Amino acid sequence: MLLVIASLLFIALSWFRTKSLKIIPFYICIAGAVYIFELVIFVLLNSYYYKPGILRNSFYDSAIGSIVSNGFIVPSTCTLIAAYGIRFRWVLLIAVGFMGIEQTFIYLGVFEHHWWKIIYTGTGLILLPLMGRWLWKKLCQANQPYLIRLIVLYIINVSLQGTFMSGLLLLFHQIGFRPGWFEDPARDNLAFATLIVHIDSVLFALLISLRGNWIWKAIVIGLLGCGYWWLSLRDILYTSGIGLVLLLLMLQIVVIQLLGGLHRIIVEKSAVLLRREN
Repeated sequence: MLLVIASLLFIALSWFRTKSLKIIPFYICIAGAVYIFELVIFVLLNSYYYKPGILRNSFYDSAIGSIVSNGFIVPSTCTLIAAYGIRFRWVLLIAVGFMGIEQTFIYLGVFEHHWWKIIYTGTGLILLPLMGRWLWKKLCQANQPYLIRLIVLYIINVSLQGTFMSGLLLLFHQIGFRPGWFEDPARDNLAFATLIVHIDSVLFALLISLRGNWIWKAIVIGLLGCGYWWLSLRDILYTSGIGLVLLLLMLQIVVIQLLGGLHRIIVEKSAVLLRREN
């Protein structure tokens, strides 16, 4: 809870500094970039294990810990660094601070490494803010290249839809995926759901960046519905009823609308004052 409060404070301070709504898609994009990285190291490669003690299922419980850490405090810190133009030596100090917090969590028994090492965390928390500062400058330009906008929309959708999809799977145990990739059903479920999110993100990013109208949006949602029907025939998608599938499709419609709103913020030509860095 303290990490979530600190994250909200960092975002508020970033808004106070920039006075730009672009800080919102920037933050979500950074969170999405972390999500993509977590797919590889956490879901697929089993890098570490959280023990927040919130859910009974151990993998889902670990996923909750990962979402709080990597979906809130890490991207909000990177947002603060970009908004204030914090210099490299302070970025190093912040990375060391995170390494100390991670070591404390290990000591308290709420975090456990498998093959992951603390130095990897420190390295990532040096590189990510540097990439974030570059991206913030791009977003603050009056006109961004189309490829930049497409990639940003893709990553934002990974963050948004990944959060909605994870929430649906964690709260409603009567719907999920079982492709048979892993022995642990929970890990199997989240891994395949993440693949779905990435495929959808490509479609949604293209749809919004090319300013598709409601007809194209309906076609995309219809294709997703057909895809879920096919997965259910293959016994990869399991559900207690069609209502949960319709709920999933409704959440994806909400994501499309949110993505459209964030895209309008991204392409705004309003001037944004940046702190001059030496």
